[in-house]
Amino acid sequence: MNSKPTVLIAGITGILGSKIALTILEKGVMNVKGLVRSNNINHKKQQQLDDLKAKGVVFVEGDLFDQKSLTEACREVEIIVSAIKGSSSHQTNLYREDIVLSGQLNLLEAAINNNVKKFVPSDYSVDYFKLDLGDNYNLDFRIKFAELLKQSGLEYTFILNGAFTEVQLSPFAKLFDFEVGTFSYWGDGEQPCDFTTYDDTAKYIAEAIADPQMVNEALKVAGDVLTMKQLLATFEEVKGKKLVEKRLGSVDDLKAWIAKTKQKAFCPLEYIPEQYHYTMVSGKGKLDELDNARYPHIQPTTVKQFVSQGNF
Repeated sequence: MNSKPTVLIAGITGILGSKIALTILEKGVMNVKGLVRSNNINHKKQQQLDDLKAKGVVFVEGDLFDQKSLTEACREVEIIVSAIKGSSSHQTNLYREDIVLSGQLNLLEAAINNNVKKFVPSDYSVDYFKLDLGDNYNLDFRIKFAELLKQSGLEYTFILNGAFTEVQLSPFAKLFDFEVGTFSYWGDGEQPCDFTTYDDTAKYIAEAIADPQMVNEALKVAGDVLTMKQLLATFEEVKGKKLVEKRLGSVDDLKAWIAKTKQKAFCPLEYIPEQYHYTMVSGKGKLDELDNARYPHIQPTTVKQFVSQGNF
């Protein structure tokens, strides 16, 4: 008889969702179900699903806007881990409110109706509890959902890991421009910022959901804490080459730039990268009192190690 609790993962075909599934299975104390939409599976996703299935994931069909399917998917589930990103294929870093907020609320309703014990929302970000609505288009949805989750009566765990290391080294963040050899940032470059890889975030999630004491609170973890100047110096040390350092203005200048761009922007993507940067360089989204020591066997990857591995 299989007495292991079952975890349902929404967003399992995403980068983080698939890593969460594999990490939970490797830990070996829980079963994993994956919520998938049958009409949203291309050849690449099918291969990914086949690989996850071979490792032990059981898939259930469901749609965030089909309450009946969600109710069926949540049967005999103890924990729900949401890793939905809520972005369209054409705007991969623009989150849709109907998915992130409304979709998660539908999943929460199904969880309540099935007596699911715990819900882990799709956060994985800076400390948005310290932000104001309007500071970040994408995180506004997280702020709203978190308050409703707290009121739901279900146990919950928020996972806050700062910025994803992979994203900060990607073109989306607009920090590194490897083609022209520049590193651009706002602020004085001295504000500590939190960086965590996808792999390490998945490890912390797997630990947190199996931790009976990690209930109704936020787990705050970071793989590394560096200022923008330290981030640049780390890259230059590892790669052995210099980049041109470009300070674009003060934090107040950045805030003014975002406000001005919002007024004329056709799409939020025109300012979302800068909004994430603002939460970091202003210190407003900084994780305080990191909980890394709670799970000391996890030795997260530092930025220096990540750059050394050449994973970008």
